[in-house]
Amino acid sequence: MSPPEPPSNNFRYFVFGVLCAAVLLGGYFVQLNAQVDRERDATNERLALCRQVESVARSVLPNSLDTQDACEQLSERISKSVTSP
Repeated sequence: MSPPEPPSNNFRYFVFGVLCAAVLLGGYFVQLNAQVDRERDATNERLALCRQVESVARSVLPNSLDTQDACEQLSERISKSVTSP
């Protein structure tokens, strides 16, 4: 009689590989999400600053359109990035 063959480790390697891939992808998506959050916060800060500058400019120069155009463009960019997937 021959000794029994040892069980194959292929399934274990496959499961280990899938788990490693899942961990790596999870880490990547966490970093990507954190980067998007930082960019969103920075954009909101720029918009708030733009609105403050616009408010001051309106009080100093009531007919100034330059600051209004800049804030409108920034606001449109933010609204497009929020609505797009």
